[in-house]
Amino acid sequence: MFKSLKLERSLPSTSSMSGASLPDHFAENDPIAQTIIDFKASECKLSRHEKLVKLSSKSSCQISTCQCSGWRGRSDNGLMTSICTKSGCNHPLSSHVSHLESAKDEQLNSLLALVFDLDNLSVIINQEKKKTSIERNYVQEDAYGAVYRELQNFVYPGSSITLDKLFGNPPFEVPNIVKTLMNFNMYKFGHNSSQLKIALKISKFVTKHFDLWKWISPKELPQCKTFQHRKNYEFYYQRYLVFCQLPKYLHSIAPSFKMSLIFGQDILKYTLKTFRMHLMDWCHASSSKWSNRQKHFCMSYLPKYMNLLEEEVYAVHSPIWDLHFKEFDPKKALLTDPLDSGLDETKEAEHRDCRKKDKLPKDDTSMKRNKKHSVENALSEDKIIDVIKNVQSRPITYSKEFGLETGPRGHQARTEEDNGIIRFVVIGNSLESRVEKSTMLWLMQLRNLFRTQLPGMPVRYITRIVFDTKHKTLALLKNGVPIGGICFCPFVSQGFTEIVFCAVKVDQQENGYGTHLMNHLKDYHIQHNILNFLTYADQLAIEYFKKQGFSQDVRLSNKTHQEYIKHYQGAILMHCELNPKIIYTQLTSVIRLQKEIVKSLVEEKKMKIEGHNPGLTCFFDGVRHVPIESIPGVVDAGWTPSTRAIEMNSRVTRNSRATVETTDIDVLTKQLKKVLQFIKNNELSEPFLNPVDKDVPSYYDIIKYPMDLSTIGKRLASGYYSSRKLFIADMRRIFTNCKTFNPENSYWANCAVELEKLFQIKMKEMKLWDY
Repeated sequence: MFKSLKLERSLPSTSSMSGASLPDHFAENDPIAQTIIDFKASECKLSRHEKLVKLSSKSSCQISTCQCSGWRGRSDNGLMTSICTKSGCNHPLSSHVSHLESAKDEQLNSLLALVFDLDNLSVIINQEKKKTSIERNYVQEDAYGAVYRELQNFVYPGSSITLDKLFGNPPFEVPNIVKTLMNFNMYKFGHNSSQLKIALKISKFVTKHFDLWKWISPKELPQCKTFQHRKNYEFYYQRYLVFCQLPKYLHSIAPSFKMSLIFGQDILKYTLKTFRMHLMDWCHASSSKWSNRQKHFCMSYLPKYMNLLEEEVYAVHSPIWDLHFKEFDPKKALLTDPLDSGLDETKEAEHRDCRKKDKLPKDDTSMKRNKKHSVENALSEDKIIDVIKNVQSRPITYSKEFGLETGPRGHQARTEEDNGIIRFVVIGNSLESRVEKSTMLWLMQLRNLFRTQLPGMPVRYITRIVFDTKHKTLALLKNGVPIGGICFCPFVSQGFTEIVFCAVKVDQQENGYGTHLMNHLKDYHIQHNILNFLTYADQLAIEYFKKQGFSQDVRLSNKTHQEYIKHYQGAILMHCELNPKIIYTQLTSVIRLQKEIVKSLVEEKKMKIEGHNPGLTCFFDGVRHVPIESIPGVVDAGWTPSTRAIEMNSRVTRNSRATVETTDIDVLTKQLKKVLQFIKNNELSEPFLNPVDKDVPSYYDIIKYPMDLSTIGKRLASGYYSSRKLFIADMRRIFTNCKTFNPENSYWANCAVELEKLFQIKMKEMKLWDY
């Protein structure tokens, strides 16, 4: 028989010591896996007879009365007539491989790979059995044994290997770890684009190393303290071995799955603390090879990220496990209308289509008008980011436009929530699963709160509703005690929710808790695709519900709700329709930022309009007419040429000496820069490069309007020259000033004369001269 590779060389250990190991590369670059591939390739080069002899060791005897599961004989005797030495068989080799004689070479090669995997599995199983009871990993041993026995059933041509009957079909948890981390990023950092970018990088780093990490055996995992927890972890651990670890080295099994894509909530709760410890140990051990930027990333951001993640993973109720968690785009929320914020993928596609339809105007003027008033079109992305940073860096101030000088309703509650003073949880009774003691305690406290705040309601009725399994309650907790809550009953099939009770403690009602409580309820229902609230409000509650967006104009048909909700005497039915594009808990903050951004842009525009521009000096050089648009500040103030003026300017005949001048200031500036650079590069320009020194006697008494090449360069950079005539006037002023102050045949005067000639030649060459 041919020797197989020992499994200790092909399957890495899964002990606790290997749990701290975090390799830098995936299994594709694993030298052990490559060795296995090379060995299997060499076996494919064997002769057909040698392949049949090798396969016979795992092929059961084809004689119906024989129970032999594999041929055993002398390794130096490979004749088909060789007798099997197993007790109870005594059949020749041919009876074990008769079903393989008609198989194609490709089928034999795949069966050889399967036999190789079976040999390796048997080696590791036997090695595990030789260990002491303390060292043995019984869960791994059982998993490998089950895989071995199952794979033996597929040693025949054309077999399709599957392990779903034993271990199920992945994924085993929904949402998976990748989706959970994305939910966590949006939940914690979705309001800040810079923090969100960092969080996404960290989550990618964590996911990669989670997939590479070797799990701890169930008996060594500290989180498995109870028998039930240990059994649950064993369930996942065996499936991790079979679907994530073994396929990397036993290629007969289906392709290897990434652990982060098939496991979710339970695995995070069981392994997060241990994985974090091993990850940080690996970071410290590897930090000597990293750059300063990598060190800062892993030693500063990563621990903070993992702290926040642990809080959410081990919290009683957290939205990160929600499969339909609502994503939030901070740029859209800040820069567009509040109705355009918080779009999910399907809604965003619909919204995009609607905007395309809206952008098909009947005439060109409407298109220009829409484009002019679009903030996103008018500003560059860098400009938008700078404006947002400036606004966010200012101290928060509130005006009377919100109704209160101290801030909008719910602002204090939102601040306390950010600081961890209060929190919101959705709780309810259940007959299908065990309800935690803390939940039952909160339900009883909320029952008492509703009883106190709603004295007109019978106590038994309140108790029945609060503890009814169809009803849920959004609880507002402060220091672990409910101080407010909204009891509601969702009718998913009808698309609405009935709000039954809503109350906040009397001494806490001035802090805006009621508004923030309702906003949380709205966001919760948008995430679950329920967009309508109905409630019966008495005279004392009508004003509250009006402030929360409720109206007596019920736009749902009677058939939708009439047979589902209870009618209350002396109360008015009110309706609130939710907009799925709004994140209600952030609405007032977004509106404030939008107003501050608009104010900032208005102030900036005002500064430009009210700015002082230098006066024109070209008239002292004989210029009699200049275009209106060339006067600095006229265009910025909103002046536009009339249609007739445009037509007159465009009628330039071929015989006319006038040069057609571009109306694009950027194009003109580029042309004039070439002229200026040409003048500066000439050695005659040295006296005119910089302003005349103030110590020159009587110069500034004689020359009232000085000019030099550096000043012209600055004016070019600032966009001052909206017309070539302004540029020509300033250049002429340089030469005129020089000839006025200096004697006629002096060196400086000669420089001015010669340089002026060169200037005119260059301007004509650039087609900018028509004098």
